[in-house]
Amino acid sequence: MAKRVLLVAIIVAAMLMVAAPALAFDGYRATYDNATVCQTCHDTGGIGPAVYPKWNKTAHAMLGNPAFFTANALPISFGPACAGCHSGNYAPSKAQGTGTAPNDVTYPHQNTAGDSDAFSEPVVGCSTCHFNKATAHGVKGTELANPALCGQCHSRYSTNKTSYALLAPIGEGLTSPYAPEYTVGYNPFTTALDAVLHIPTPASPQRNAFWAGGQSKNAHGEGAVQYEEWANGLGNPAMITHANALNTIKADIPASVINQAKCLECHSEDYRMAPNDAKPTAAEAKYGLTCVTCHDPHAKGTQSSVWNKDRNPQLNMPRKDLCVQCHSAELGPNGVAKAGSAVHHPMKEMMNGTGAIDVPQGSPSVHKGKCVQCHMVPTGYEYNGAAGSAGNHVFAIVTPDQSVSQTTTTATGVQPMPSSSCTTCHSRPGDEQATWLQSTLDDRQAAMKAWDAQVTTALSAAAVRLGFTGTDAAAKIANANAALNAKKTAGGTWKTSQLNFQKAFTNQQYVESEGSWGIHNWDYARTVILKAKDEALAVTATSVITIKASPKSVKKNKRVTFKGSVTTSTTGKVTLQVKKSGGSWKTAKTVSLKGAGSYSVKIKMTKKGAFYYRAVFHASATQLGGSSTKVKVKVK
Repeated sequence: MAKRVLLVAIIVAAMLMVAAPALAFDGYRATYDNATVCQTCHDTGGIGPAVYPKWNKTAHAMLGNPAFFTANALPISFGPACAGCHSGNYAPSKAQGTGTAPNDVTYPHQNTAGDSDAFSEPVVGCSTCHFNKATAHGVKGTELANPALCGQCHSRYSTNKTSYALLAPIGEGLTSPYAPEYTVGYNPFTTALDAVLHIPTPASPQRNAFWAGGQSKNAHGEGAVQYEEWANGLGNPAMITHANALNTIKADIPASVINQAKCLECHSEDYRMAPNDAKPTAAEAKYGLTCVTCHDPHAKGTQSSVWNKDRNPQLNMPRKDLCVQCHSAELGPNGVAKAGSAVHHPMKEMMNGTGAIDVPQGSPSVHKGKCVQCHMVPTGYEYNGAAGSAGNHVFAIVTPDQSVSQTTTTATGVQPMPSSSCTTCHSRPGDEQATWLQSTLDDRQAAMKAWDAQVTTALSAAAVRLGFTGTDAAAKIANANAALNAKKTAGGTWKTSQLNFQKAFTNQQYVESEGSWGIHNWDYARTVILKAKDEALAVTATSVITIKASPKSVKKNKRVTFKGSVTTSTTGKVTLQVKKSGGSWKTAKTVSLKGAGSYSVKIKMTKKGAFYYRAVFHASATQLGGSSTKVKVKVK
């Protein structure tokens, strides 16, 4: 009981401390709550999740490095140009003059009643992202998937931003007038970041700040341009990027038919972070894959940056597992693709050397677990001309040729991009971009694409041999695959050639959908695409329609049952034709297909003699027409 009373007293005291009127307040917003207010409930043993002790060890809290405790080392001591993103609730107008230090840079900051210092706390505190105590408890937890929470500081360049002007030369070769790189008074819960921060693109950069692919040319220590890179993606809104992962799937698939558990788990971060009993529908989901998909803002974690061991990216799981949690085909318990299926981005399986049909399984690539090393290489330069160490967030491969074909002016002269995707593991003295590997990349991808084209040609011809048609090779292949899958779903079986076609289709899909054209795992990808070619070439012609008669000898006015199937369809009609030897074919009866393309009909024999019967299936836009072999029926 005593503990409960004490706890209530603490909470009430904290609320009074926030609510109590003051003659003045620190920083820009009077509603800003310092981290110590949140600590009351969110410390070890508190009534809320104990996130404070974990946050207190992160770079946001600036702990773990005594150098940060001094005025000269704290970035806020450099005034408005830096303090806005290196302190809590900074107000440039309250600094001690343009370009100078804030009033109070001691650590910890002293909130003196009645003062009006430039910032509320010398850390990136809780209210920077949660806005304030009331808001943190008032918004849905999934709103914390909003990338603008991080983007308000992890964005450095804007095409049109209203902010305080700093009329003095400062860093990176920039001259006056210069606006501090942050948005003063921004509320991510009420205003979209793009409304105040107009993100530049490679086609319309600010201060020549981005390479053609959307990566930043200018670095900032551990990085402060992640939001722009993430938002730009590949510089092409049509591309599937993490930023538009949700919008892309909504554009392709009606929200009412999206498989939420299967699709949204990898296309929407607010869906991912919602509790199981409160998952948003596809129509309700708001965000694609955002910062918190990979990063934990509350915890330091044990992994340092690949390119700067002094920095900690606060990853929420082991680096090697991050990308493949979604970039995986999820092939089921046996780990092998199903013949006839369209494999969906099997990057994980390709790296493992598993998943394709009729090829040896288990030849892992040397690239396994190194997604970050290739897809997030540092691309920017620091203000002093040194190569930066922050991973870029475009996630696109930067080939050696791309990295050296572009240049930017730095403090040490004109420089190409400092890294390519091959640099981390394959750079050589004097060849930091590993240009010596470009020819290998070109040759292997060219070979893989040539083999892929051969498979397409073989599959198109195979589709025709099986009885399918279409406007072009792709249509013929798609029509054959769809029809054969429909037959299997309806309970039918595939003949050997049909199975070979479906295997070849899936193995080609495996390589094409994986997308690296052999670079992720050359030996395995080559084996898979050549197997697809062999399987397509092994497809032989099969009859489109079959017929059987029972019995084949009957008395007049008795019935004969005619059965058969159409190998190319589960719908449509079959015409039974009849003739005498030397005569012409005439229609005897028309019957609709049922089940897996089967038909069955009884015909009364009204005349004596020997008669020949055949089944005819008429051509359509997707299937070739044809007739069965003829069967002889003797009527006594």
